[in-house]
Amino acid sequence: MKNFKYKFIITLIISIFLSGCMQKEPQIPQAVSFTVISPMVKLSDAGFLRVYKNSVHLQIYSSGVSVLEIVVKDRICMNNACKDELAFNKDFFTKEHYRGFFDEILRKKPIYNGKNLVKTECGFEQNLRNLSYKVCGKELFFKDKNDIKIILKDID
Repeated sequence: MKNFKYKFIITLIISIFLSGCMQKEPQIPQAVSFTVISPMVKLSDAGFLRVYKNSVHLQIYSSGVSVLEIVVKDRICMNNACKDELAFNKDFFTKEHYRGFFDEILRKKPIYNGKNLVKTECGFEQNLRNLSYKVCGKELFFKDKNDIKIILKDID
């Protein structure tokens, strides 16, 4: 009986340890066409977007080679160089905006708590003082006064 308890405890500990490494929610990557014009990066290519409960992963390829990887979680990492969200926003958008701003865009959710949100037949639009943001079906378009542009289209 003592041997059984010992094996049970060891098996339980190993199971808990291994389950911590497992992906909690398997995601099917969404193929996307991604265009961005920003002081940090200018590119237009195809890749994959993976949306998880607590993070967003965007990987863009050119000729089969990964040229851009953005991971939005508690910080924003671009090609493994991580920054605080507000610092990233300042560099990427030339304005800090707020925490969660880029995450909301990649998830195609309203920004600025839905301020000036107008529902459309296929999604919504937000025209704020310094930016225009539209989500229509599988397409997203963001442009601000500094000519920062993000265009994201799902590819079927």
